[in-house]
Parts: sequence; C-alpha cells; structure tokens
Amino acid sequence: MTYTTTIRSKRQRIVTALDIGTSKVCCLIGKTSPAPDWFEGKGDAVQFEVLGFDHTRAEGLKAGMVTHLDSAEHCIRAAVDAAERMAGVTVEDVHVSVTCGRLKSESFSASVALPAGAVRDEDVQRLLAGGRQYAARDKRAVLHALPTGYRLDENSGISEPQGMCGERLAVDIHTVTADEVAMRNLMLCVERCHLGVAGLVAAPYASALSVITQDEAKLGVACIDFGAGTTTISVIADGHFIHTDAIALGGNAITTDIARTLAAPIDHAERLKTLHGAAFATLSDEREIITYPCVGGVAQGSLNQITKAQLACIIRPRIEEILDLMRRRLASSGLAAEVAQHLVLTGGGSQLTGLPELASNMFGRPARLGRPRAMNGLPPVATAPDFSAAIGLLLHWARGDDRLGARTEQRFLRTGTGYFAKVGEWIMENF
Repeated sequence: MTYTTTIRSKRQRIVTALDIGTSKVCCLIGKTSPAPDWFEGKGDAVQFEVLGFDHTRAEGLKAGMVTHLDSAEHCIRAAVDAAERMAGVTVEDVHVSVTCGRLKSESFSASVALPAGAVRDEDVQRLLAGGRQYAARDKRAVLHALPTGYRLDENSGISEPQGMCGERLAVDIHTVTADEVAMRNLMLCVERCHLGVAGLVAAPYASALSVITQDEAKLGVACIDFGAGTTTISVIADGHFIHTDAIALGGNAITTDIARTLAAPIDHAERLKTLHGAAFATLSDEREIITYPCVGGVAQGSLNQITKAQLACIIRPRIEEILDLMRRRLASSGLAAEVAQHLVLTGGGSQLTGLPELASNMFGRPARLGRPRAMNGLPPVATAPDFSAAIGLLLHWARGDDRLGARTEQRFLRTGTGYFAKVGEWIMENF
C-alpha cells in the first residue's frame, strides 16, 4: 500500500471522524468527491469538503480510555450533535481514533504456497488473515495489519502481487494492536450514542497521515504527537507505516507541574502554559513579568508574579523527560530508528515555543512543526496541530487501509451481531 490515497468509490460519500482524546472530543464530517483530472494534489485521488465540525471538552476519559461511561457518552453526543447541525446531516457511523489500550507495534513475515502457480486475491487474503490471527493473541484487538512488501519465491520488493506467477508468496506485515477490553469499552461508549463504529484507527497513524509530506513518507519520517494525556510516535518509510509507540504522559503533566510549583489553579496553569510557555528561555524572557492568581486567592484578587524565564524553567524538565522517553523508545525499535531521517511534531503540546529546536538537538535530526492538510470548508480553528488526528481519520478512509487491515478484526468487537447488522455491513462495503 503506497502513501498516496486511492478512490474508494466514485459515488460521493459522507465520512465522519471522531477523535476521542484526553482533553477534547472532536467530530469532523466530510463529503468526498473524486479529484478532477487537472488536480495536482501529489497523488491524492479524493477531495474532502468539510460539512460539519465541533469539539467539546472531554470528561470521563483518561489517556483516551473510558473512565466514566456516562460522562464520556455525554461529551461524544454533544460533539456529534453540534457537527450534525452544522452539516445538516444525520451521522450513522464514525471512524474513531485510538490512543488507549497500550498500543503495540509488531512486524513479522508469513508465507503460503501457490497451488495455482499464480497469485490470486484469495492467497493474499489468506496471508493477511493469518497475520491478523497471529497478532490477536493474548487478548489483543488488531487495529491495523498492513502489508509492507511481498516476495515471490526469491524476488522481493513487490507491491501488488495479484496475477503474478510463482510457487510461494510471502508478505511482511506490520500490525498495531491494543487491549481488547479497552477497545470494547470505547466502542460501547460510541454505540450508546446510537452510532456505529465504521473503523478504529491508531491515533498516531492518523496524525502522521495529516501532517507529513509525500517526500517525507518516502524518505523516512517519525511523527511525534503531543497530546494532553499521551505522547505517541509513528514512523513511516518508503510509503509504509512501519512502527508506532505511546507513553501515558503528555501536556497535562506540564500543566500539573506549573500548578504545583506556583500554587496556581489548574485553569490558570493551563493558560500560562498555552500563552507564555516555552521549551527554553531567552534573555528578553528575564524581563517579561507574568501575573497569576494563587489557589484560594482568586476571590480576594491576590496575584503573584513570575518571569517568563522562570516559567520556562518549570516546563523544560518535563518536556525533556517526554522527549527522552520517545527517543529511547524509537532507538529500541531497531529499523524504524534508522529510517526515520526527520521529525515532525504535532498535537496541542507541540506548539510550545522552541520545542522543534529542542527535539532536533535531543534526537540529532531535523525537526519541524506539522499542521494538518487544508480542506475545503475547514474552519480556521481546525487547522491547528490539535486536530491532526481528526483530519487524519478522513485521509485514512481515503487510503483504503481498512480493506486489508483491521476491518475484519473489528467485526468481532462489535455489539451488533444480528441479521440486520450483517446486512448493513455488506451494504457499506459494497456500495
């Protein structure tokens, strides 16, 4: 599967993305259409027009995991309802981003004999089904099972083997799995909102799809998504998604450090981080004074003062800890660390001043801030790095990865197992 998108259907479709994170729940409704012949979109064959968008503050969620079912359901309902009103449509199913469940990346090979002497679609599906079954051990749910390359006998580097002659077909598969219990609870929360789960997508993969360029995907790039409760990394090389990892540490930890050090309310600590936060201090920051209320002193109007340089000194140790953990995780991945020639930083926490420079120094490779791709009808607020995962969900649908990856596995997680549910699935897959 190459990095460029492919036309899923010539018919226009309504695709809904639901990004469920620690700090916010975002719903994005887009309408697809084939790109015109003159369109020079670097290989994109599908255009999206955003019809509806909304985001609400998340409650009942921690690191993307459901901790309070009713509160999380209320947040999802509010975001989807507002997006539906803006779009003037009724959403039936959604594509959901996943950061919970201890995401695990694994690569392995599988092979099968070719009795017909040529590769048939059934042979490819049999290989991928075997890979999914192997990855689903130990009560893990398979989010992605993506082929990164095929081999026919002794010939490697094959991307589309169907119809080719040979005696034995082998495939290299990259899988991403998560704890099945966490996935069931996430899907239950969505389905309680009377929504079907059309697909589950690893959030780091979705974020990377929306912020990296085609050249970066070909040469090798690592995308780090700084979320509120989690920080994730994904590696794409030669157009293939080859590695991902996550830690349960994000922007909320920085906010907590500020609140505890300054004895400031959480809301004001978040404001200090967002408006004045930086990864390192400059000479001018020593002279810039910031005022903030202390805990319990808001009503009396008591204010404390701190310089911007002092604030940076509070923030930097936690940023260095997160980056060092990501660096170690990437280094332990082996091949992924070797092929990742560049860094792209995205997510809400990536907007700290000086973060790309600090990341570049710690990783020893170029780094830049990544913003999601522009789409027709996308509100200006949604072009910030905070919404990379939501936009990436739409781009993931356009790629068609679910036809080869997680769709079969996700059927077993769904609660709708009756006759009409199966008929609905068949209609969605074939029309």
